[in-house]
Amino acid sequence: MIIVLHYEKANKNKVIGYVDIKVPKWNNMIIRKIAHVQSGDRKWFNFPSFSRDRADGSKEYLKYWQFELESHNGQLLESLADKVKEYCDKHNIRDSAPLEFDKTFSNDLPF
Repeated sequence: MIIVLHYEKANKNKVIGYVDIKVPKWNNMIIRKIAHVQSGDRKWFNFPSFSRDRADGSKEYLKYWQFELESHNGQLLESLADKVKEYCDKHNIRDSAPLEFDKTFSNDLPF
């Protein structure tokens, strides 16, 4: 079982929000700032991460927290979608409505 503790809307590149969760079965472990990401119609979650310079000068991106087995990371992150939706519905947090560029403006514009 996963409990959503907090959800914060964001607008930073593809990140649309951040979620903090608690997993009671894991000694009440809390993971903060899991990124809620969107590209087109697709949404997913990413663990918080940081970059580190490699010896060759390139950057290496690492998660602050992860399972050793990558499939377990995916299972946890996939399970967040319904929990986050429930939390956002309960706390009246809504997605921003997309702009519709093919519609014309009405005559009652304020300018």
